[in-house]
Amino acid sequence: MSIPVQKNMHKTIPMPMPTINIPVPHMPPMPMPQQPTTQQGQVSKDIGNSNIPVSVSAEYKTGTTASASCDSHSASVAFDNSTTASVNMTIGNNNVSSSLGVNAKTGIVASASGGLDGNNVYVNAAYSDTTEIHATGEVQGNYKGVGTSVGVDAYAKTGTEMEAHVLAGSKGIDAGGSVSTGSYVGVNASNTTNLREASVTTSAGVSFGEHFEAGASGQATFVDGKATVGVSGDLAAFVGLNADVSVTVDTKQIQKDAAAVSNAVSKEAVKLANDPNVKKAESTVVNTATKVGNDVSNGAKKAGNDINKGLKKIHF
Repeated sequence: MSIPVQKNMHKTIPMPMPTINIPVPHMPPMPMPQQPTTQQGQVSKDIGNSNIPVSVSAEYKTGTTASASCDSHSASVAFDNSTTASVNMTIGNNNVSSSLGVNAKTGIVASASGGLDGNNVYVNAAYSDTTEIHATGEVQGNYKGVGTSVGVDAYAKTGTEMEAHVLAGSKGIDAGGSVSTGSYVGVNASNTTNLREASVTTSAGVSFGEHFEAGASGQATFVDGKATVGVSGDLAAFVGLNADVSVTVDTKQIQKDAAAVSNAVSKEAVKLANDPNVKKAESTVVNTATKVGNDVSNGAKKAGNDINKGLKKIHF
């Protein structure tokens, strides 16, 4: 006798699987990218009086900034991840002044730009990753467009710097570059003499330390009526020397001064011509000259007649 078997009885009955709790390590949230931010501040105060004006200012900046721009004629990029601080004090007025300052910087600063400026092409690039501190001083005096200034900069620096620039076209040419690396201390001194029609700037410096520095530049430009010719150079290997000379001639000021002199001469000439005393003197001179001319003429005629008479008396 056979027992009928249902069709689904041959299937395996699934057994429930045990639940296993596996600990999952805690994952910190992913940081979101932040926009470049900076912190900066500035304060200034006048502490002098009307007789001796004195002003003190201080400023600082820290953080990171980045920028880029581009148009049909130029493009530029800049990156600044540095901290800077400075304190400055100025004593004096527009005619005579003296300033002292201390400033420090650490971090990376880089920039590049290039393009067309009218009929001129230019390229500028700079990079610095330095820590440095400067103590500066300057004394200047000005009176009616004529003046001079003397400055000094004592510094300590470590890091690397590079710079290059080119300008060529209708404004002239200005090209140069420099590179320095290492740790060193130094001092630079400069003098600028401003005249109504020209200015001359000279500077020289010396540095000491385990560093290398080399650079040179030359300039011959004509911008807004001002012609500038200058050269600079520096070379350092443990002991470094640098020297710069620049001369600027303001052709517009020359034209103004020449026109002023011409107008002054014309006014004086008209004034003298209308002066009664001058007219009287002119009449006296004319009358005297006429009398002298008549006397000379009469004397010459008399001498000629005497010579003729003497010749007639001679018989050969």
